[in-house]
Amino acid sequence: MRKENTQIGGGWLDNFVEYVKQSIDIIQLNEDAIDHARDDEEAFMMGLVIIALGGIAAGIGSMSAPVFVFSPILFIVAALVFAVILHLLATMLFKGEGEFIGFFRPYSLAFVLLWVNAIWILKSVLVLVAGFWLLVVTSSILERNYSLDRPQAIATVAIPVAALSIMWTVLFATAIAAALFLGLL
Repeated sequence: MRKENTQIGGGWLDNFVEYVKQSIDIIQLNEDAIDHARDDEEAFMMGLVIIALGGIAAGIGSMSAPVFVFSPILFIVAALVFAVILHLLATMLFKGEGEFIGFFRPYSLAFVLLWVNAIWILKSVLVLVAGFWLLVVTSSILERNYSLDRPQAIATVAIPVAALSIMWTVLFATAIAAALFLGLL
C-alpha cells in the first residue's frame, strides 16, 4: 500500500483491511487492482498472510487441529510452487515477459477466495467454485503480468492442472488396483 495510507490508517489491521479490499477487487478481475498489486512491494508479505489465513480457514472448516496447524504452511508452500511452475511456463514455453514477484503479488492476494474453506456446511461446493474462479483469476493475472494473449494464459494454467489431475487419477487407480489385488476391497 502507499505510505500515506499506512501512516493515516494507523496500524497493521487497517493496512490488512485495505489489502483484503484490494484482494476483492482482484478476484473481480479489476485490471487496475491487479496492476497496483503487481507494483506494490508490501503486497508480497500481505499475500503470504492471506494465503496462510486460507490454510487456517481450511482447519476451521475441517474442524481438525492438525489441519488447523499445518494447512497455513502447506498452503504457502503449494502456492509458491504452483506460482514458480506458472512463471516458468509463461516465460519459457510462451516467451512471456514479466517478473515472478510481479505475478506473485496479485496472485497471492487472490487467495482470499480460499477463505470459504471456513464454511464447513457448504465447504465442498464452495471450494470447487472458489478453486475454479482462482484459476480464472490466475489466468487474468498471467495475461497482464507476462503480456500473454488469453489462450496462452489459459494454457499456462491448464497444463499443470491437467498434469496434476492425470497424476492423481493414476495414483488413485493404482491404489484401487493394489487394494483389489491384495483382497482389501
